[in-house]
Amino acid sequence: MGFGQTLKKIRLNRNMTQAEITAGLISQGTYSRIERDQLQVDLEIFTKLLERLNLSSNEFFYIHNNYQMTEPEEIMKDFRNLEITFPEILNNHMRRLSAYLKEYPSSTLRKIFIAYEVLYLEAEEGDIESAKQKAGLVWEDFQKLDSWYIDDLILLNSLLTLFPLETAMEITTTALKRIDAYQLFEKDLTYLKVYFQMDLCAICIHHREYELALKKLNEIEKNYKQKMSYQTVAMLFTNRAICLFHLQLPVDEELEKLNSLLRLYEDVALLDSLLAIYGNQTMN
Repeated sequence: MGFGQTLKKIRLNRNMTQAEITAGLISQGTYSRIERDQLQVDLEIFTKLLERLNLSSNEFFYIHNNYQMTEPEEIMKDFRNLEITFPEILNNHMRRLSAYLKEYPSSTLRKIFIAYEVLYLEAEEGDIESAKQKAGLVWEDFQKLDSWYIDDLILLNSLLTLFPLETAMEITTTALKRIDAYQLFEKDLTYLKVYFQMDLCAICIHHREYELALKKLNEIEKNYKQKMSYQTVAMLFTNRAICLFHLQLPVDEELEKLNSLLRLYEDVALLDSLLAIYGNQTMN
């Protein structure tokens, strides 16, 4: 099915006539040829047609693809949803992406492949220094760009903990400004703001900058708590408890909040994991 036929199908389901969708835009005859896939539609006209159908381009292409994601979309979804970097998972994603790139070269997906390579170096081979060097090369490329798009931001966030503290702070500051440009976008990107700042706090803790980390964690809770997942809130409580411990401040209340939250969600596995992290970070 061509794009024109998909347009026609949606138009009919919206109970719109050709005259209604084309009024003041293009002639009905021209549009009729577009629906019959006899004429390629101009991008600007196509966008305005979708506006009249009250449809985003993402939804249109999803419908056009028989309510399926394309392979590049699936690859990007796998990367966006990557939370735990087990070597086997990384290797499976890399194999699929490598096979796709051999047939369909893509500069965007090539960046994602490099990010996978960096994460694999860290997770499987334990070669932190090589991972950091490769992440540094990625950052050099991004510094040359005038704009960062959503997938760029996701990629940089996935590598953030491999950068020195000063670089990570620079990246985060720039990323937050770039995310602000998407305030009116159809998808809420607040989660990306949270991820960048939470990862920056983890880097601060790694460098024993506990006061700075505590200040930033308090700001995150104040500004974003209503939009954070319970898992992220639990991580915030854990990191704050670590900071309080090292600053020789009371920590029991923070650990009690962590315990109560995860027992409410019956997520004992995450509770055990975060308490183990707390224990490792507070060993004398």
